[in-house]
Amino acid sequence: MKYLYLLLCTLLGFDVMAQTSQPSEFTQIRQELQKKWPDNRTVNLVFHGHSVPSGYANTPNVKTLQAYPHQVLEAVKEMYPYAVVNSITTSIGGENAEQGAKRFRQEVLPHHPDVLFIDYALNDRSIGLERAQKAWEKMIKEAQKQHIKVILLTPTPDLTEDISDDNSPLEQHSRQIRHLAHDYKTGLIDSYATFKEKRKNGEDLKMYMSQSNHPNEKGHHVVAGLILNYFFDEAKWNEYHQKQTMKIMKKVADWQLMNFENQVRKGSRWANSHAYWAWTNATMYIGMAEWAEMSDDPKYWDFLLTIGEKNQWQTGPSIYFADDICIIQPYAMLFNKYKEPHMIKKSVETLDTLIANPRHNSLSYYADGSHSRWCWCDALFMAPTSFARIGKTTGEPKYFEFMDKEFRITYDSLYSATDSLFFRDTRYINMREQNGEKVFWGRGNGWVTGALTFIIDHMSAQHPSRTFYISLFRQMMKKISKLQDKQGFWHSSLLDITSYPMPEASASGFFTYSLFWGLNHGYLEKEEYLPIAEKAWNALVSVVHEDGKIGYVQPIGADPKKVDMNDTEVYGTGAFLLAATEYVKYLKHTK
Repeated sequence: MKYLYLLLCTLLGFDVMAQTSQPSEFTQIRQELQKKWPDNRTVNLVFHGHSVPSGYANTPNVKTLQAYPHQVLEAVKEMYPYAVVNSITTSIGGENAEQGAKRFRQEVLPHHPDVLFIDYALNDRSIGLERAQKAWEKMIKEAQKQHIKVILLTPTPDLTEDISDDNSPLEQHSRQIRHLAHDYKTGLIDSYATFKEKRKNGEDLKMYMSQSNHPNEKGHHVVAGLILNYFFDEAKWNEYHQKQTMKIMKKVADWQLMNFENQVRKGSRWANSHAYWAWTNATMYIGMAEWAEMSDDPKYWDFLLTIGEKNQWQTGPSIYFADDICIIQPYAMLFNKYKEPHMIKKSVETLDTLIANPRHNSLSYYADGSHSRWCWCDALFMAPTSFARIGKTTGEPKYFEFMDKEFRITYDSLYSATDSLFFRDTRYINMREQNGEKVFWGRGNGWVTGALTFIIDHMSAQHPSRTFYISLFRQMMKKISKLQDKQGFWHSSLLDITSYPMPEASASGFFTYSLFWGLNHGYLEKEEYLPIAEKAWNALVSVVHEDGKIGYVQPIGADPKKVDMNDTEVYGTGAFLLAATEYVKYLKHTK
């Protein structure tokens, strides 16, 4: 919330904001909302305006329950369960402020608003600034005579206008509304400035619109979030974000369960890419297990148990191929919950065989037998973390000794100390992107930072190599944080955003997870990294489809590729659930 104040002050000028009614001045309304029967009373929120608060989507279709008045009501009721709250919409599609002012006394004031919202600017272009100002002033004065708290809204976008134009009609009306809020000391919801900032940061505003001048549910959610600053203090926001994040996690997890078998059957051009034991699914299982730990619904653990039984608790066919042993990680997580020895018996045998019969092949990608070692950076997520989990579970140091030795060999082969990033494999060391930069794959480095969190988490505090992994984690996150785009995403190619302008959700998911994990464990400084992490989380949520599908996930591959909102993969779900888990933990720690 403090960040919002700073943003608005920056956008509008401090003097204007200082003179408007701030959310902190709504303490009385918040107190009323907290009262229990028989001391409580009805609190009326009245939304007066045109088609947007009415809920128009694609004219003439009206989606009342997706519009911001209803979203505000839902959120307020969730956080104030004892309150009696009415959300009353007196808006009429196609109406301007003059028309709204004419019926104000007869159709608005009789509802006895505690808080009145006015939103007319989109249609006020037809009557001009002067006539609009007189109409707004009339409504504000009449409301304030009745001691009603008033909040003015600047418009949501109209895609037929250039929102970046500082002299567009909507910008002129927005400026006028800001001055009205200043002059009459009302509240202000600057929707236009918020969407303008999103466009400035590279977002496509079409994703927030159902048609050129009507927001979709996601667009209304933006406005509702701004309004809720008048009803939630920081503690309430914290609690609300926890609940909302859990809802999103459930939606994502449920979509994954519903679509899992189809993804297994569909597979890809890569053999065994979606087998029940495959690395793709194993990554998703890890995120799903973290969600299962938070959820009170046993179906997620049941799903994971079913997978273990289908696999007969075995790894993939090639124990020396890192991807084929990633499945050990969810097995270890299931064992830690259920304590059934058969769940990790075969995993322990597999890792013991690897330790007893190590390979000594070159890590040069095309060398004979190179893939029996960890010769590509994603392998660091697949294999070392499996050794770390079994090492922690059994208490046997040999697993960490083997892991540490092999990890450092891969580190020496693929890590660029100059860039604080990993090459995907030796083929990429001398490759260059179109802009002349080195090729550093987004998800490839996401695999590594995710792996480092698991290794550090499971390694004994007394282990002599632990400081190496912590130092490496900090080096990488410092560099990666500087590569975040304006929206909060990372891209398929970390150093060539021009060639790959679209976001990439699996890399962004792993980096978001790593940021919040680092903050939660004290390895990253809050002042420097929290704004980056929160921006990343908000960006990540924006690629979740309404049904829970994660978009912008690069398909299976070894290098940067172009993606779009409809591209998804199981490991994208896993990365998202990991990120969400750490975000919820962060919110709980900051109560």
